[in-house]
Amino acid sequence: MKKAFIVLFIYFSGIVLTFAQTKDVKPDSMIIKKMIFIGNEKTKDVVLRREMKTKVGDKLDKKKLEEDRKRLLNLQLFNRVEFNPMQADDGVILLIIVAERWFLFPYPIFFFNEHEWKKVSYGAGIVHQNFRGMDIQIDGAFWLGYNPGISLYYSNPWIGARNFFTKIKIFSNKVKSKSLEYNRFDETHHGIDVTFGRRWGYHTYLAVNTGYQQLSVPDEFKTATISGSGTDRLPSLGFAFRYDTRDLYQYPRSGMRFDAYVAQAGFSESLNFVRYGIDARVYQPLLAGASLALRSAFDLSQGQIPVYGKTFIGYSERVRGYFNTRREGDNRAILEAELRFPILPIRYFDLGDKAYLLGPYGDNLPFGISAGLFYDAGAVWNQSQTLHERNFLNGFGAGLHLHVPYVDVLRLEYAFNKERNGQFIFDIGVYF
Repeated sequence: MKKAFIVLFIYFSGIVLTFAQTKDVKPDSMIIKKMIFIGNEKTKDVVLRREMKTKVGDKLDKKKLEEDRKRLLNLQLFNRVEFNPMQADDGVILLIIVAERWFLFPYPIFFFNEHEWKKVSYGAGIVHQNFRGMDIQIDGAFWLGYNPGISLYYSNPWIGARNFFTKIKIFSNKVKSKSLEYNRFDETHHGIDVTFGRRWGYHTYLAVNTGYQQLSVPDEFKTATISGSGTDRLPSLGFAFRYDTRDLYQYPRSGMRFDAYVAQAGFSESLNFVRYGIDARVYQPLLAGASLALRSAFDLSQGQIPVYGKTFIGYSERVRGYFNTRREGDNRAILEAELRFPILPIRYFDLGDKAYLLGPYGDNLPFGISAGLFYDAGAVWNQSQTLHERNFLNGFGAGLHLHVPYVDVLRLEYAFNKERNGQFIFDIGVYF
């Protein structure tokens, strides 16, 4: 109530400062005396403050505020974030106005494994994406059908004053082997993964990951396990580094992301292999809102790699133009480029009385359209082989990208391969 009274008092005083008004005041010379957060009924102010570079006592900086606005959107807690600087006698009062998403809700599970319509999984889960208003996520889910399983997940992005974070996942699932060396068989996985790390500043992350997994296969395929018994027990330890300056995670147009990792699975003489790699992504703004996105990623290995530890193209990593083509190997390389440009800038809509059950969550829903021209290339190879140009699959094409609420991006694309054969692709999320 006190916060609302202050806002109304300032607003009705009629002294609203916008960046377009530069004749009498210069925004970059104004000092921010106070920051007031509006609309975060569940989310604590501290969650927003720790993501913002702008602080009380700083000069008003349009560029920095736009970066902060996008950083708050990257929390994926809000449909919309707007800043409104308001002039006061002794400086500027900055209003940070947010529209929160749904945080706690049950959800149905229905998806197609491996992008194939006949491989359906279905189930349900319940998630809290903002537990205690601190951006803590707790998620429990189960699913049946193809590749059935159950999982519990906990993520806390900020522990203590030194910016520590943790993620814990407990899982049990049955998946069809991806290996092309055998007829497909069921792999049963039980395990736990624990990540603990620290964030330095706004862009740099360093983490250690440890876990344990028991993997079992049917007796007739027990030669696919390194132990030869049909069951492999895999303790693991790894390290990961990330430097991330992307403007918007949902659809980057500027900045970069660089990942590097090394992980060892198994510590016995017979079961002991290492995976390591990098993933570098650069997003370069161009004219008229266009952006050029570039990516190169390499996953490499040492030691005897079991069939379930191989890298693949045709599952989580795909080459558009060969979207359903599968390749298998010890190592993998991915090279991608995409030119993105806006067609309809993102606008916000209110469902109003048409969705009275949604309440305020039916307001400030984003919608926009972008388009992209892309080129993809990918290859896999074994440790005994040398990477060669002939190993690569490559394709190119174009598509529409629909910016929609909660899902963020729907992609409708058409791709061609080297033989100029075409294929239609429908997918969710930005490609990279």
